[in-house]
Amino acid sequence: MLWRGLTQVTHIKLPLFFQTHTVQCGFLHVLFISSLTQRAALPFSLSLSLSVTHCGFIEYMFGLLNSWCSASQLLLALAQTATNWLS
Repeated sequence: MLWRGLTQVTHIKLPLFFQTHTVQCGFLHVLFISSLTQRAALPFSLSLSLSVTHCGFIEYMFGLLNSWCSASQLLLALAQTATNWLS
């Protein structure tokens, strides 16, 4: 495999236009770090561009997803979802 032995770091910006009353969350920044040699993803950290209470729920949900599946599976699911939205 060409990427064997390398660590892949991908910075993904997901636009989340999450409005409740006058609150709007801007972008959710996901720092995705996975080690391809260990076949297990390292935990990834989430940070929000705005410290809005309503965005805490989104951060919590991504934390749960990270505990249920590997980071590579999560990235694949996000890519498939984006493809479905564009279709």
